[in-house]
Amino acid sequence: MKNQKLILVLCVIALSGCTLRMADMTVASTKNYNINASYFEKGKRVIGEDTYPVILFPLGIPNVKEAIDRAIEQDRCAVGLSDVVISQLNHAFLIGQIGYRVEGNLIIDPTQPGCGGRQANTINYQPTKSSAIQGIERRTINSQSENLSYEEYMQRQREINNQQ
Repeated sequence: MKNQKLILVLCVIALSGCTLRMADMTVASTKNYNINASYFEKGKRVIGEDTYPVILFPLGIPNVKEAIDRAIEQDRCAVGLSDVVISQLNHAFLIGQIGYRVEGNLIIDPTQPGCGGRQANTINYQPTKSSAIQGIERRTINSQSENLSYEEYMQRQREINNQQ
C-alpha cells in the first residue's frame, strides 16, 4: 500500500507542470516585409512551438523566435501573425519538457513571389478608394523627380513584376 502511494505521488510530480501566458500581441513577425503593403489577407489560426525535453536538466534552450518562425512557416505566403498569444511551457520536474508556444492568425501577403492568384477563404484587407487615389497622386508627384522612397520603389518594382 505504501509503495502504491509513493508511485502515485511520483507520477503526479513527474507529470505536473504549468503553462504561463507571457504576452498578448496585436502583430508579431520575425520576417522582413513591408508593413505598409496595400493588401493583406487574414489566414487561419496556427500554433508554433519550440520545446526541449528535460531529463534531470533541460537538453536545450527554447527560443520564442523559433516558435514564431514555425507558426509563420505553415504557409509560404505568410509574413506574420496577428492576435498573437505567447505562452511559456513548464512541464517538467526531473523529467518532462520546457518551451514556448505561439498562437496567432496568419498574415498573408499575396504579393509575395509565387502567391499571386491565391484563392482562400480569408478576410481581405484592402485600401479604401481615397487612399488608393492618394497613392496615385503621390506616385505622379514623385515620378517628376528622381528621388523615390523605399516604399514607392518597391511598389513600382511589384507593378513591373506583375506586368511580366
